[in-house]
Amino acid sequence: MKKLFMTLLTGLFMLAMTTTALAATPTDQEVIAAYQNANKVFEWFSCKPLPTNGRMKKETGYMIYYNVDYPNVRTMGDLHRECEKVFTYTFSNQLISSSRLYKEFDGGLFVAPAGRGYNVFAGKDSFKVVRDAATPDKLTLQVSTEKLENPPAGKMAVVGYNTHNFSYISTPIGWRFANFQAVR
Repeated sequence: MKKLFMTLLTGLFMLAMTTTALAATPTDQEVIAAYQNANKVFEWFSCKPLPTNGRMKKETGYMIYYNVDYPNVRTMGDLHRECEKVFTYTFSNQLISSSRLYKEFDGGLFVAPAGRGYNVFAGKDSFKVVRDAATPDKLTLQVSTEKLENPPAGKMAVVGYNTHNFSYISTPIGWRFANFQAVR
């Protein structure tokens, strides 16, 4: 009986330690690194769609899709899984369902390679993590991006800033962004 009690107590201790580790609030550097990873995934839906080798082509209406050629992303399910590594389940679904860039044909993921490009008037980004003791399971990452005067004309003076707020929340599977948008 004593051995069973000790085993049960050890199991509860390990569970408590695991739960505490999962719920730990990330450092500012961890939040910024998570933002940079999330930005790479978000760019798949705006500036830089996933690459294709062009070997297979599907046409639907006026859209032309090519097979995706990216490690571990072969189906729409794989794309969902990659999005859910950095975004909440709800935001991932919104992002994918609102995009016309990706379609699945015959069990394979296809992309219409049509990125919008980057904002050439956007300069450097700066970051600020805002924490509220009343909501320890939610952080706000403020990203401020310099607005440059006229880079195509060689005028690189900073004339203002654009600031965007991103909600970074604790979920049962870890910290995820609940909203996201392009800052460039």
